[in-house]
Amino acid sequence: MKSVMFSEVMPAPRRPGLLRTLSPLTAYGLTLAIGMPLLVVAMHLLAPTAPLAYIVLPVLAGLVLPLCAHAPGRLEVSTRFDACHMASTLDATLDSLGYARGKSAPGLLRYVKTARPTWRNRAHNVNVRVHAHALEVIGPVPVLRALQKALAG
Repeated sequence: MKSVMFSEVMPAPRRPGLLRTLSPLTAYGLTLAIGMPLLVVAMHLLAPTAPLAYIVLPVLAGLVLPLCAHAPGRLEVSTRFDACHMASTLDATLDSLGYARGKSAPGLLRYVKTARPTWRNRAHNVNVRVHAHALEVIGPVPVLRALQKALAG
């Protein structure tokens, strides 16, 4: 598409909150410093005869999971024409990525993951704000990269 330009996938802006005002690395460090010892003590109280290695190793493995989480990102799709005309293209592309259009409002499109309809985690949803000549897409970074590649190709 010659009349469409894509921005780079960037981290999405966050809402203010206690841990959200900190950098992600600082918040993870606090979780690691406070949460791991508390989890080890709780697991040791539940199974006092279990060897400490059987408690600490799964806890350490579980602490890696937040690093693998899909962080929200932001992608801007600029067009020469009215951006609302790209809605059908966006629907088809996100449908091929496993998303279906959910509840929408004027100027805002929401897409939900169809693979797990019972688990509605907002971090896996894709939200699209429709501006005059641009679409602002917010969702998981891997999905945004796949969307950018599908729309460009």
